[in-house]
Amino acid sequence: MTAAITAGLMLSACATTGSGSSSADTASVTALQAGEWRVENIAGAGVIDNSLATLLFGPEGRLSGNASCNRLIANYTVEGSRLTISPAGTTMMACPPALMDQERKLVDLIGMVTRYSIDRTGKLTLTSASGKSIVARR
Repeated sequence: MTAAITAGLMLSACATTGSGSSSADTASVTALQAGEWRVENIAGAGVIDNSLATLLFGPEGRLSGNASCNRLIANYTVEGSRLTISPAGTTMMACPPALMDQERKLVDLIGMVTRYSIDRTGKLTLTSASGKSIVARR
């Protein structure tokens, strides 16, 4: 395992809906954690055709997935619509430059996410304080 993965695995965090969570908040967290999300858009740009960028929000506050070329891991916490994700660790395989660029954009933006929403169509939007977003669907 690389140092980044080892460090990521050593981090600990628990997903929470906060002490004053409503049933709507709980339902939203349940939807967030209900399966793997396939990334469709990173900061306004579509993903490269047939590239695999996925996110899986585990119930114990662990985020895992595929960043386009490498596996990623991070920890996250949820309180209402607020989502905080630790800086992601990744494996260190080399891929074509376009995939590596897409991966870097995804990993960088994940660490800046401050909130999330899931609309009626099942679209997940992860948004940073600056308004940049990651869009994913199941």
